[in-house]
Amino acid sequence: MSSDEVKRRAVPKFTSFAPATPAPEAGSEKRHLADRGSSKGREKEGRERRHRPRDHDRDRHRDSDREKEREREGKRERVKDRDRHHDSHHSRHYDRDRHHRRRSTSPASQSKEKPPSRHEPSHTTQSNDVFYFDNKEDPLIFRYGGNERSKIPAYRRYGAGKIIGSPGYLSVYFQGSKEVFAIGGPGEGRGNGSVFRDKTLMNCARAEGAKAKHIKPGVGENGSLAAEDVNGDFISLEPPRKRQRADISPGPGDGRKKPDYRSIYGKAKSDDEESDTDDTSSDSESEGKVGSHLSEMSAAKKRSLELHRQIKARPGDTKAWLELIGLQDALLREHQLEGQSVIGHQVEALAELKLSLYYEALPHAADTSLKEALLTGMMREGEKVWDPKQLAKRWEETSKTNPDSFFLWVSRLNYELSQVATFTNDELKSVMVTKLQSLSQALAIASSSDENNASALCTQLIYVFVRLTCYLRDSGYVELAVAVWQATLELNFCRPSDAPGFQSVMEEFSDFWESEVPRIGEENAKGWRHFVEDMGDMADPPESMTRKPSGIPETKDPFEAWASLERQQAVEARMPARTLDEGTDDDPFRVIMFSDIKDLVLWFAPRLLSQAQPQLVEALLTFCRLPTYSALRDPFIAPRGQAFEFALNQLGRREASTSVEIERKPPLFGQQGGNMALSQELLFSGQDWFQYLGQWSTLSQETDGEVDPGWVLETLRYLVLTCSIEQLAEYYLALAWLKEPSGAKKVAKGLLKRYSSKMRLYSAYAMIEYANGSVGMAEKVLLSATSQNAADGQILWNTWVWMHLKTGKNRLALLRLLSSVDSTISLDVKSSSPVSPALLLKARAHFSTKRDYSLSSHQLEPALQYAESFALLEYLSPNSTENSRSTKFPSQGNFTSALANIQSFATQLHSLGHKTLHERVLQTAARLLYHHVTHGPYKPSTLRQHLHNFIRLFPHNTLFLSLLAWAEQSTLRINDPVRSILRESLSLSSSSTIKDTTDSSPEDSHAEVIVPIPIPTHRFVIEYELLSGAGLRQPGTATIHSTKAAFEAAVSDPLACKYNVDIWIGYIRFLAQVYLDAISLSSPGSSSSSNTGTRESGKKKTDAQTASALKALKDVFYRAIAACPWSKRLYMEAFSATGLVNELSSGELRAVVGTMVAKGLRVHVDFEGFGRKWKEKEEVRARE
Repeated sequence: MSSDEVKRRAVPKFTSFAPATPAPEAGSEKRHLADRGSSKGREKEGRERRHRPRDHDRDRHRDSDREKEREREGKRERVKDRDRHHDSHHSRHYDRDRHHRRRSTSPASQSKEKPPSRHEPSHTTQSNDVFYFDNKEDPLIFRYGGNERSKIPAYRRYGAGKIIGSPGYLSVYFQGSKEVFAIGGPGEGRGNGSVFRDKTLMNCARAEGAKAKHIKPGVGENGSLAAEDVNGDFISLEPPRKRQRADISPGPGDGRKKPDYRSIYGKAKSDDEESDTDDTSSDSESEGKVGSHLSEMSAAKKRSLELHRQIKARPGDTKAWLELIGLQDALLREHQLEGQSVIGHQVEALAELKLSLYYEALPHAADTSLKEALLTGMMREGEKVWDPKQLAKRWEETSKTNPDSFFLWVSRLNYELSQVATFTNDELKSVMVTKLQSLSQALAIASSSDENNASALCTQLIYVFVRLTCYLRDSGYVELAVAVWQATLELNFCRPSDAPGFQSVMEEFSDFWESEVPRIGEENAKGWRHFVEDMGDMADPPESMTRKPSGIPETKDPFEAWASLERQQAVEARMPARTLDEGTDDDPFRVIMFSDIKDLVLWFAPRLLSQAQPQLVEALLTFCRLPTYSALRDPFIAPRGQAFEFALNQLGRREASTSVEIERKPPLFGQQGGNMALSQELLFSGQDWFQYLGQWSTLSQETDGEVDPGWVLETLRYLVLTCSIEQLAEYYLALAWLKEPSGAKKVAKGLLKRYSSKMRLYSAYAMIEYANGSVGMAEKVLLSATSQNAADGQILWNTWVWMHLKTGKNRLALLRLLSSVDSTISLDVKSSSPVSPALLLKARAHFSTKRDYSLSSHQLEPALQYAESFALLEYLSPNSTENSRSTKFPSQGNFTSALANIQSFATQLHSLGHKTLHERVLQTAARLLYHHVTHGPYKPSTLRQHLHNFIRLFPHNTLFLSLLAWAEQSTLRINDPVRSILRESLSLSSSSTIKDTTDSSPEDSHAEVIVPIPIPTHRFVIEYELLSGAGLRQPGTATIHSTKAAFEAAVSDPLACKYNVDIWIGYIRFLAQVYLDAISLSSPGSSSSSNTGTRESGKKKTDAQTASALKALKDVFYRAIAACPWSKRLYMEAFSATGLVNELSSGELRAVVGTMVAKGLRVHVDFEGFGRKWKEKEEVRARE
């Protein structure tokens, strides 16, 4: 072999397309030739490597492998077939070699034709005859995208391109002639088994019309696999190189028999028919594969396919479009890890996908309400993609196209409120006032002609009124909002019997307002009706109020002093002032004239009062920040929830539990604003069960943006006792009891005197006495009430039975329950004789009959009471056939039978569509379940199973979620089942977007199809993460990052908490606490290490944590202002003692005050004037 031929085998690290490489040494050449074989054969092989394409090179290696395999096959008695194939192969190989020898030139001529390479390696850097190092770069690599392929020896990657150490998602594969590095998802790409298991590749193949053909191995005469099929290396996917002879046909002895025409396998078929049959069978098998693939799909994907077919068949089905759009979130979550949130480009991509679906659905929408839902959803997704100018233009065009759409008007109002750059208080107020007046005019016209339209307009009018008054309250104009409510309540609840038309009424009411006599909610108020009918008996105007001296705190920070003075004056301005009150000259906004409220009040015609008054009562509770079911999903009017202060105080307490067994703490029963069905036991339960208004007395003490709690109680008392609003009686009694427990007895007696036949008030009064510790007084009240034998008195017996159950007197509870059926029964608990089975059977029949009859006659409340009595009877009745009642623990009962009874009735309610009643029945079951597990042994799995069933039916019920968190707190698990259920509950809104018409809220009279997540659900998730060792979980499991993620999930939801001020304030205070903890860790005294290097590195780390915490705190504060620029409470959070006042610069704090003034919010104390006076005082103090 010549030296030039050996040169061609050198492989440089960087090389151009045709380098001239030096020859290796002679010794290495001999060693190489000795390893390769004879020089003649290798010379031919070298010439082929230089002149043949790479494909021929691969064929040569493949042919060589086939030759070795055939040599092994020769040992298996197939010598003749192997020799024949071997000879034909060598003949073809010899012809190909001869052809290449003719075309090849001499090595000398090749070396003359090629120019010398600039990257010729030196002999000193060569380590062997194959590889060498080139320290110079080759610019041709960048031009052609890689090294010269002719200089790279044949190789293959181990593991089909997998990257060593990777989990299988990283691979290198060829894309054309280039190697490409790829990252694939789980189950995608190469290296995961057969290509037929790659769902993505097979779906693409099916889309192109490809058919999978399954090749079966040949079968010999004895039924076994043929030897060539068993030992075969591969199945060739390329057509044969030569055509088969046409005259070759299977002989009689070749083993391939066709079925005879008399065969049991059917008529003999030709070759064409057999090929058709094979194709048909392969198609059927492929369809079977597709069917199995569909069975493995998730429910979301299956539903998506069904919706696509439904939309294709009926493009005008707007509900299907909306459901498909809402399903995109669930489809995206399937490709993410558990708990992973959608961020960054994924949000934009998802929004773009939804926008394309909205564009397709809008031309086919025929129903007005559904079209409005499409437009609103499109604008909501557009906020994530469009720039502000384009978004504003789109909203303007949409509003002009649909001027009569109330739903779009509300969405446009929400959008304008959240635009901090263009928001001003006066402009948004005028928008709502204009809509209020237009709806009032339309209602006046429709009240006499169209009753259905009038009902819808009445609901819309009240909703706009609530939004307007809540907006004024949050902006700091609390006295104006209270004055508007006073006037509206007087006009619609205390109007004279012979009230004339609207214009005349306004003139007469103006006289009443300007007289400044006590108005509704104030002391000694008698109302407008009494003013008109008996003017001489009216009380004199209240005496002028003197301003309390303001106490400025002892601080050297003028911003803290100004904030303290501002809050003090805000408390004094919660009620409208009279003209003679002190301080009105300095603050003229405190005096509310009739001209200030004339365009803001509501007036309903007499025929609409019966419909409007209940809605006005609920709207009043919403304005007073009291929980109402209809406002739980609206972030702009949502009631106050449980405060985060207690949880924030527990944030830094992460000491590990020293006891071996984790102590189980009771659930947090204070569910202020929780999402649950309101019932009497939630209003008057005390400390041993959930409280619907548990923290109202604490929250009402706050001063920023809160209505005076005294005015709230006095207004409710006036409506209940003077205006005969009976539906507010229990609510008012519960608030009075929470405000002053000792004074609830006087309030209860006043209500019983006014409504002596209302058995629910007797039950409420008895529960209050029992909660206050007066058990004897509670039994006297129940004994007096049950002696009346009222038709709706079954609630009294249930209350009495629960009192006995709490004290562990199960036998007395059973006898008490049976006495409601048979009054002659003896209540002697000392008697050892068992209860008569006949009496138990009579009681079961009585409760079952009463329950079913009440339900069939649509008397829902009595039906629920009899169902509860029936369940209590099953729980207390002895049952010898079951082991569910423990003899060692007499305080427990037969819970299995009781729950089966409740479940049967709940199933019946669910089938009838009584959702609220169904939820109340399950809450009763949860109460009985909690009593059972806290009074003896139980199976934790049974407890969790029942709670999971309740949550499956009502995933946002915070009562069920709290009990589940309590049940799981003592289990040591790696995964958190409560967190998984909460994450699933938060995702239900996207996957089910069709709203149930039974839950239509008064603020939207038409069918709303987008179901937002209730705010209490987000609030519960945040509390669950915040509370560590405070009753929900074992200590140390909550982290700062998980809590921050819960807050972020809440404030990122535009339908839930993005515009909720309470959630933003809780988020700010949480980050402020994190920042204070970081400061305490970075203090010099916190480190006890003696190593200087370790202490310095730890200090740098804590300093970085402190800076990061401060940055996050500021970012969230400014985000909150941008989302809720109308809320004065948010601005004032910058001046709180534990907030940002110590960290924001003077310029930043001045900018906050300046923004409040520029946006038109209510500011009582002028900061510039206060600052000058403060500076003068400080100068005087410095001189002294």
